[in-house]
Amino acid sequence: MNKALLGKWNWRYATEREVLWKKVISHKYGVEEGGWCTRADRGRHGVGLWKAIRKEWLGMYSSLAFRVGNGRRVRFWKDKWCGDEPLYESFPSLFAISQAKDAWVSEMWNPDGVGDSWTPLFSRALNDWEIEMMEQFMLKIQAFRVQRVNEDKMVWTTSKSGVFSVKSLYSILEPGGSAMFPYVGIWKASVPPKVAFFAWEASWGKILTLDQLQRRGYSLANRCFLCLAEAETVDHLLLHCVMTRTLWNLLFSLFGVEWVLSGTVKDTLLGWHGAFVGKIRKKAWQMAPLCIFWSVWKERNSLAFGNEVLSIQRLKHSFVCNLWSWVRMFIVLSPRSLVSFIEWLGFCYR
Repeated sequence: MNKALLGKWNWRYATEREVLWKKVISHKYGVEEGGWCTRADRGRHGVGLWKAIRKEWLGMYSSLAFRVGNGRRVRFWKDKWCGDEPLYESFPSLFAISQAKDAWVSEMWNPDGVGDSWTPLFSRALNDWEIEMMEQFMLKIQAFRVQRVNEDKMVWTTSKSGVFSVKSLYSILEPGGSAMFPYVGIWKASVPPKVAFFAWEASWGKILTLDQLQRRGYSLANRCFLCLAEAETVDHLLLHCVMTRTLWNLLFSLFGVEWVLSGTVKDTLLGWHGAFVGKIRKKAWQMAPLCIFWSVWKERNSLAFGNEVLSIQRLKHSFVCNLWSWVRMFIVLSPRSLVSFIEWLGFCYR
């Protein structure tokens, strides 16, 4: 509940205008472009209240969208204002050739043309196979217009009213809520930030697996790059592929446990409890599923883009070395050799 209450202050900062407390906070921490939140406090020390509040902003962001008014505070490509995901996710190939990847919505709107119009600019002429995608892109954004006399507004997507409530955020953050999310298993795990963010996207089914690309209009065959047998979805790739299963079996063997995986990435992380392992080794246990996700994704991309041939031994080696590296990075009293690390993993289970 405490995190949900902190989230309310993030919402108040974003939506309340000329109030004294907001001016004081903005002066102390600075303001991100757009003005929806303060800059993150990068200091290594201190336990200030606003520092704790600002940390919860990222956990809220996936449930936020924007209603465009004048378009001066909403990013054209990177914010969620035109559908249920940002345009850079819906049209990644167009985003790649955009001349203004950080442009505001207002900068892409031409109010002086006949009937007003959108004017996105690209760095080169379109290929023939991109024309249909451009038509879909223009059709999508033409359903929206910039209203110069209105302010942009932030919308809380988990409530029908669009207004934030502590209860709705609590249902996302806490087990037993109507919309459970593995917050602790992702953001509290001792892993590099890019790995946590990848796990967050995977939990929402947003990583660009082949089924996602098909839904975005790409004409391509869908066959898992690892097993070459099943269709590639996020849950198949990271959990159920026979090749990925070798990593899960290796993990359970190293820890000396028996475990049944859930059907989805989100449910797997929600059920990933390690109270039986001890305080220090619990960190390694919490890292492990994210390490498998990351190792599998890197291997998958090597197969997809690097003309590599799948090697189970390379995949296992990558997983074990990644996990060992993170343990050495985040746990002070950790094994210094690979052999002692493997022995250390299984020690408390014997």
